[in-house]
Amino acid sequence: MAVLLWVVLLSAGVSLSQAQESFSKLPDIYKKGVELALRAINAHHASKDHFLFLKSIHQAEIEAGFDVVYIYHNFYLKGTKCKRGTENADTTSCAFRNDRPYSSLLPNNGAKTVQTSWNEAVLSACSWSSCSDWLKMPLLPLALLLAAGVLLSSAEAQSSFSKLPDSYKHGVELAEKNVNAHEGVQHHFLFFRTVQKSQIDAGFDVVYIYHNFYLKATKCKRGTENADTTTCAFRNDRPLIDCAICYKTYAGATEEEPKPYVSCVHKPALTQDMKKDRIEHCNKMGYSSGSPTLLAVIS
Repeated sequence: MAVLLWVVLLSAGVSLSQAQESFSKLPDIYKKGVELALRAINAHHASKDHFLFLKSIHQAEIEAGFDVVYIYHNFYLKGTKCKRGTENADTTSCAFRNDRPYSSLLPNNGAKTVQTSWNEAVLSACSWSSCSDWLKMPLLPLALLLAAGVLLSSAEAQSSFSKLPDSYKHGVELAEKNVNAHEGVQHHFLFFRTVQKSQIDAGFDVVYIYHNFYLKATKCKRGTENADTTTCAFRNDRPLIDCAICYKTYAGATEEEPKPYVSCVHKPALTQDMKKDRIEHCNKMGYSSGSPTLLAVIS
């Protein structure tokens, strides 16, 4: 069962330029969700001021295979000094205002709005209960795909890795380094695909990351230099390695403290207790950010 804890966090001060930069760094699939929320709130007749994106609180996604991704995004919108409906509004032309309390503006359309002490809207694409149910959806087809032996090609795996944000690539490379340094491993392992990833933006360029993914054996020997899926084809006669990793980044770079947590186990040997231990360890790291949001969830 996948459960995401939806919470309201108080916003630290974010400048206009930081908000604009924060939005520009979002993946396109997240931008589309923000734009959907902006259209909904700025179209509501009770809103006098034009709202713009302020900052992300929590992002999570589950890759269900066949290019299908389920996304959860919790973020702040904030009122500006521009009138509702201002065309081509952005933070360079519409300054944020901090002088008005916010009241619920959205109609009953599935989005959820919570009042804060400032003129901010905290939105998620689904409510506390429906998000939990909605995020279960990809788990059944994913299990069926694995049972049916559906496999990604080497080219698809390479493409999947190349699409990861750099902060996630660093974690994958750390796991690959650990696995491929183990004396009990004969074949070189490479990234296969993401199962689940999540992050908490703690502010001041600090992000806590959780990433669950598979590594897969290739036909190259362990320790092959500059190995990738173009030179080392996957082999299908070895079990996948299930890795879960969580760590703190600052300005996109992985921090040494707290020490990154890496857990990699052959998939057939992975137990529910092992999964639970992973989740508890990573959530303890997430709590150190000062956020009560869960960094990792059991799926």
